[in-house]
Amino acid sequence: MESFDAVVIGLGAMGSSASMFLSRRGLKVLGLEQFTQGHELGSSHGSSRAIRLAYYEHPSYVGLLQRAYPLWRELESRTGEMLLDQCGCLTLGPPTHPVLEGIRESARRHGLEIENLKAEEIQRRFPFLYPGEGYEAVYETAGGYLRAGKAVRCFQDQALEAGADFRFQCPALSWKRSGSLVEVETAQGKIHTPRLVITAGPWARRLLGPPGQTLTVMRQTLHWFTPEFPERFHPSRAPVFMSAEGEDFFYGFPSVDPEGVKVARHYGAEELLSPDGVDRENRQADVQPVRNFFRARIPSLADRPCTKSNICLYTLSPDRHFLLGAMPGEEGVFLAAGFSGHGFKFASVVGEILHHLVLGNSTGHDLDFLHPGRFLHDKPAGRP
Repeated sequence: MESFDAVVIGLGAMGSSASMFLSRRGLKVLGLEQFTQGHELGSSHGSSRAIRLAYYEHPSYVGLLQRAYPLWRELESRTGEMLLDQCGCLTLGPPTHPVLEGIRESARRHGLEIENLKAEEIQRRFPFLYPGEGYEAVYETAGGYLRAGKAVRCFQDQALEAGADFRFQCPALSWKRSGSLVEVETAQGKIHTPRLVITAGPWARRLLGPPGQTLTVMRQTLHWFTPEFPERFHPSRAPVFMSAEGEDFFYGFPSVDPEGVKVARHYGAEELLSPDGVDRENRQADVQPVRNFFRARIPSLADRPCTKSNICLYTLSPDRHFLLGAMPGEEGVFLAAGFSGHGFKFASVVGEILHHLVLGNSTGHDLDFLHPGRFLHDKPAGRP
């Protein structure tokens, strides 16, 4: 029976990052992935993910991001790849909308630089946008986007260079305590390890026991459109943008892909208990909410061709905050799950945190609000 110092289940962004950090510390690491390398069935594929610092979801995320940014730059330096473009991030909405108020509160607590813009200034600086009556915006120069698929591959390459062993198309079927070790059952046999890290994305529910039973999966669709005036959407002129539209929330990117401008609706779909039943087909109905958003805020894209659509999966926790830490009641088992559609930007620091937890070191971060056992007694953590 094989044995490793640490086994990582799931080689998306979080698992690949954790594997890199653990391998660099000299541990004999095995990474298990049920699909092929670079697959597009989960949450870590694709060309771009937003990154921002004045975090409206919870001010305690800011400390994690202040570490994530230099770690992304370090990964760029090690690999020679451009992964992070700070082209800015603009968030639109009514002045008292919780999203805008949350950004301002994070900026106030942490002394972050933001700009509050009125409608006239928004349209002057970003002419592709029509803010609408009563709308304002918060602009953050620290925001931008990450090259998602490329970043995951960089984590993996660095881990392999440091000695990690990756096995693709090798699903972890189950795990259990076996004396002082954890026994992992895989499609290729059993493996023993004193330390197990579970970063299984939408499939985490199967492997996490009670903490995972609160997780759900949501199908999200991403769409690309060819602009009539490409220069307006160049990253030197257009930021990552987000807009609160009543009960809906939309986000998009400057034209950094050959297919054009990427835009999607955030949340708004059915929550499922398993990724197995997700509809993988692109439907015309998926595009309609985005076109309705265009008619209100970006008229120049309203009738432009949709050149590409893609499916991404969110793994949702009840309060939409991550599950990150030690598995309750299980020595030597750690997890990172429930990233709820806003986790990719944290992959660099989550990998570092997981490796500190595995080694028994202090993480240096406030992680109480992300404790994996917070739902076990029906007392979910709320926003401050």
